[in-house]
Amino acid sequence: MATQWQRVRLEVPKTLTPAQRELVAFEVIDYIRERTQLGRDANGRKFTEYTKAYAKFKGVSRGNVDLVLNDEMLRAIDLLNHKAGSLLIGFEKGSDENAKADGNIRGTYGKPSPIPGKARPFLGISQNQLNRIIREVKSGS
Repeated sequence: MATQWQRVRLEVPKTLTPAQRELVAFEVIDYIRERTQLGRDANGRKFTEYTKAYAKFKGVSRGNVDLVLNDEMLRAIDLLNHKAGSLLIGFEKGSDENAKADGNIRGTYGKPSPIPGKARPFLGISQNQLNRIIREVKSGS
C-alpha cells in the first residue's frame, strides 16, 4: 500500500479571524510536538514500545518512545490551509517527513500493510485540548 498523506482537519469557530486561526494552529502544533515527545498519542495513551533492536540503536529504553531520531519529522508538522471554521494541519504531501509520519501513524514502517500493534497515531488533538487552546487565543492569553 502506498504512503498516505498525513493531515488532520480541525473544526474551529467561524468567528475566529485569520490571525487567530493561525495562532490556534501553531499552538496545536506545539502541543502535538510536546505531547509526542512525552510518549503519548493523540488520545493521551502511551506509545507502543520500541523494538529491542531499535531502542539499542537509539540508546534508550524500549519504553522511552518519543518518535524523535533527528527531530525532522516533528518539525515538519505545519499549517497546510485554513478557512473560516477549519484548520488543516499535517505534512507536505509526498515529503520524506510525511512518509515517516505515515509509517508511525499507521504502523507500516516501510511495509505494504500495517504491523498489528505498532501504530503510534500522534497527529491529532482531543476536543477538550483544542477548546482550551481556542479559549486562550480568544482571550489573548
